[in-house]
Amino acid sequence: MTHEHVIRFKDKHDLDVYAYDASDVVIRYATLFMGFYGRDLETDPRDLAPGKKPRDEEHQKARMGIFPIFGGSVRLSWHDLRDNFIEYTFSFDEIFPDRIIPHPKELDDRIIWENPFFLSRTPGIILEIINRTLNIYTIVDIGLLVLGTNDEVECLTHRAKIFTREF
Repeated sequence: MTHEHVIRFKDKHDLDVYAYDASDVVIRYATLFMGFYGRDLETDPRDLAPGKKPRDEEHQKARMGIFPIFGGSVRLSWHDLRDNFIEYTFSFDEIFPDRIIPHPKELDDRIIWENPFFLSRTPGIILEIINRTLNIYTIVDIGLLVLGTNDEVECLTHRAKIFTREF
């Protein structure tokens, strides 16, 4: 029987939040309390995040600190394009019950499984708000043997959508 390889969240993860066509975005998670695209005062016009462009995903990284797995509830709130208030609370344990990070199965023979450093440098979670939609992605760096060599290594950054919810 063939051994099935998996990549799992272990003890830490990175995180980032990206907003498009939304304002007054606030995240509360573990030790993080952060807001952006907000009003300074109630009388100020809102600072609306621009719409998502086709190349925006290429620049999305998970770079807000290293958090313990999984650091409690995630509380998000924001205003959609029409200024309606949206609030959602969830746990990463609900989204990732088995803590598996997807990877391209066709690369299993090239992944350096025996060296954890090359397998997954602090995996990340990306929260993406687009108007009335929340998308959750994983992002992980995977070390691969270069085809035709025995010791040359290349790094693949793999991003996968795990969850979507419309509000």
